[in-house]
Amino acid sequence: MTLHGLMGHTTALSSAVRRDLRLFYDQCNNDAKKMYHQTTELLLELGHFQRDPYFYPEDRPTFVTGTDFLDGFGDKRPLAATEIIAISLNLKKKILGKAISIGFSQVTQSAEVRNFMKSSQKTSDDQIQSLGQILHQDNLPIPMSWESEITESQESPFSDKLMLYHIGFLLQTAQAYHGTGLASAMRTDLVMTYEKIILKNLTVTKKWFNLMTKNKWLEQPPLAPDRNEIARD
Repeated sequence: MTLHGLMGHTTALSSAVRRDLRLFYDQCNNDAKKMYHQTTELLLELGHFQRDPYFYPEDRPTFVTGTDFLDGFGDKRPLAATEIIAISLNLKKKILGKAISIGFSQVTQSAEVRNFMKSSQKTSDDQIQSLGQILHQDNLPIPMSWESEITESQESPFSDKLMLYHIGFLLQTAQAYHGTGLASAMRTDLVMTYEKIILKNLTVTKKWFNLMTKNKWLEQPPLAPDRNEIARD
């Protein structure tokens, strides 16, 4: 989760102009980096840190010599390092999202929210299978799941509003990682997989938006002045 903070604070810092805001976001970024280091060290100490696949670099640089490097069907090349990192990161996000959806579905009070959580869980599972199969084809390890860590508790620690908002946040930030994965994909089958995932997540996000607005849980951000409306007055 600290990765989301690092990305968000850096984006906010790059768009801030006022000195006090720049200093604030800079401090937020420093706090997020400190938390990331602490989290990583703790996971390493406990033996729970999930490393990405190892790479064995060539002795000297190699260069792409033809368009067959882009082929994603038939006799396709092995995954490139940048593609593996993007797939592995997106898989970890999907696995986390699935586990959170399962946990929230057990404790939510609203039937509508519960059904959405189950639907979100199914979407994450389908996308885990798609991305995992790509790594499996190259005999690469797939990150472990977290379902076994979910208890049988049905007592909610949070409101339905907060849980649904949290899932929406994960859906929206996931699209940024999908876009990064798509930009790093140089095999046509990877491009197609990411495009399917992005389109499916847009559909899920639309359902989330409808549920949030139906319950009046989504705060509207500031809007640009409506000049036509002002001129009419």
